Amino acid sequence: MPCDRRLLRYSVRSFRPTRSSNERNFLLGLATIAQRCFMSVIAVVITLDRPQTASCCLSSILQGTQRPDRVVVVDNGSTIPYSPPLEYQQDVDVVRLEHNSGPAGGAAVGQQKALELKADWVWMVDDDAVADPNALTRLMQGVETHGIRTYFRSVCYNMPQPELPFFNSFTYSRRTGMLRPVPRERYQDPVFPFDACAMAGLFVPSSLLLESGIFDASLYGWYDDTEFTLRATLAGFHGYAIPTSRLLHPAANRRQLRVLGRSLAVLVDHPVRLYYGTRNCILTQRRLLTRTRFLALFLPLFAVRRFISIVVFYNNRRAFLHYFVRGVLDGLHGRKGKLTQGGCIT
Repeated sequence: MPCDRRLLRYSVRSFRPTRSSNERNFLLGLATIAQRCFMSVIAVVITLDRPQTASCCLSSILQGTQRPDRVVVVDNGSTIPYSPPLEYQQDVDVVRLEHNSGPAGGAAVGQQKALELKADWVWMVDDDAVADPNALTRLMQGVETHGIRTYFRSVCYNMPQPELPFFNSFTYSRRTGMLRPVPRERYQDPVFPFDACAMAGLFVPSSLLLESGIFDASLYGWYDDTEFTLRATLAGFHGYAIPTSRLLHPAANRRQLRVLGRSLAVLVDHPVRLYYGTRNCILTQRRLLTRTRFLALFLPLFAVRRFISIVVFYNNRRAFLHYFVRGVLDGLHGRKGKLTQGGCIT
């Protein structure tokens, strides 16, 4: 018997922590049944002045063994408005923004549009990524074998070295606020848990977006994805990475260093990204940690580690140190938005 997707939407929207245990379990059970019988999947791609790259990404998504129901492309202020190839236009909704709202702003707009289109699941794909033909199929298989309060991610692999994954899934210490990379050997497993991760490949249910919220557009970018996944994890959702759901992704703007037998990725010539990552990390941990833990544990650990890594490993150290200090100060003062010469524009 076919399932009515309204059953799932009623269930997740009707869920409230104050309901009785029996009623809550009943609603979640209905949601699980409906979710497994019918899922509306919408992919979200954010692009800026890379029409050929975005079209290549669209092609890989829409030619997979499992196609999303629609693709939302957020044109994040491109000089020439983006238009998808003719053969894909009936499957794509383009949301045009007049100004670059950053990765976080683009993600927020795309997720909101997906919810308006009645998505049950939203798949975030970078515009410079190429999805494996089975990438979405593997994610949907993960949904079949996990509980209702779960979300997933595809794993990105280095485009020049497709056997090498990006090790950008993390566990989170609720005591210190620090992130630790998931051990590399776990990427050989069929599935592994994480607390936080990068945006590329995120596969989230609409129930998570409705309960925990969409991306925080005020962060503009960098660490915005970590903030989003930490918020989801702390709200009681469990994240799982599926390494067989593969996205090929260029490793631009970073270089790999070997330190004590381990590989370390550092930014190259983009100190402003370090600013956003530093500021948004501090803004997030100020909110998640108690004041004592933030000041006594997180801030000293974070500042010392970041300072040492810049001095020892980064090129253009003066610029990186400048933006690092500015990021710390703006984070402590609660400043958000896009960085300009005069400050931040929210």
